[in-house]
Amino acid sequence: MKRILKNVIVIVFIAAILQYAWEYWQCGIFYIMDNEKSKQTLLMLSATIGDINMTVILYLLLAFANKDFNWIMKRWKFKEYIIMSLYALFLSFYFEVNALYTERWEYSEAMPLFPGTNIGFIPVIQLLILFPVTFLISKVVLKKFRNTSI
Repeated sequence: MKRILKNVIVIVFIAAILQYAWEYWQCGIFYIMDNEKSKQTLLMLSATIGDINMTVILYLLLAFANKDFNWIMKRWKFKEYIIMSLYALFLSFYFEVNALYTERWEYSEAMPLFPGTNIGFIPVIQLLILFPVTFLISKVVLKKFRNTSI
């Protein structure tokens, strides 16, 4: 149980940094936002928290698929990458469609779209890139501090 907790804490920390940095970068360029700074900040924080939750759920999903909560420390197989990719595609498309439909945000002219859709390319790529990168960096951090206690 202690190892699971350590894994999750590290994953949450790494995901928070990477996801917030990406959200901050993309929001100013690719989204049309309310001019009120506090609303922008709340929207980015909300998106970041959602991204962190999705990352933790993906970690748990992969732990279930591997029947091992410490799967992150082992050599990953093709199935881990397939599960990460499908999960990222499904969630990114779902949340973008939902947010556009409910007018939670809209894209600026700079946002590249998937051909034939109104779905932005950048937020989909975000999850496709940051899920595995988060787990890879977490693996390095966990290896570095393998014998330390929380």
